[in-house]
Parts: sequence; structure tokens; C-alpha cells
Amino acid sequence: MEKNIVIDGKEYRLVANGATPRKYRSLFRSDIFGGISTAVNAKGEILNSEVFENLAFCMALQGGSVPADMTIDDWLGTLSSPLAIIEAATQILELWAEETTTTSIGKKE
Repeated sequence: MEKNIVIDGKEYRLVANGATPRKYRSLFRSDIFGGISTAVNAKGEILNSEVFENLAFCMALQGGSVPADMTIDDWLGTLSSPLAIIEAATQILELWAEETTTTSIGKKE
């Protein structure tokens, strides 16, 4: 799945696919599934912005919107507001949810 998302007034092509969890783990030495499960509460309120920053960066790398040799700190430094990722968090989470939604039907036993 891919989606163009505006972050801090700039359009980024974000890609989420089967390689995203592995890429995320390689970049940040943590599990994206555990991170997402603790990043948002039941009301949809963001509890951990770092997870969204990391996920957005990882998906922007996969989408070619961020140079391969750029670090997340350098990328975040290009944003004018520390809240830029939070403002786009809903779209980032929607893209992630679309990618991780299963379309297969379980076999009856």
C-alpha cells in the first residue's frame, strides 16, 4: 500500500508493505507491532509520538521520499514543527492499518 501524505507542508510518498516491520526493526531495534499497540489508547489519543515518527520515516524511506543515507534525526530536523508528525498521525496509522488488515478467510474445522 502507498499513500501520499502531507507532513509539515511537504508531500511524502509513504509505502507500507510486508517489508515494513523488518525495515522498522532494522532501523530502530524494536518491534513495530508492540510499538503501535502502546502508542495509541482506546480513545485514539497518541501516547507515544516516537513510534509515529519512526514509522513515518521508515515508510518515507520505502517510498523514496527520504534519501537512503538520511537519518531520522536529520529528517526530523527538516520539519519546522515538532508536532508535524502528530498532525499526520491519523493518516500514518490508517496506512499502517490498511496494510496489516487481513483479507484471507479462515478455514473451517
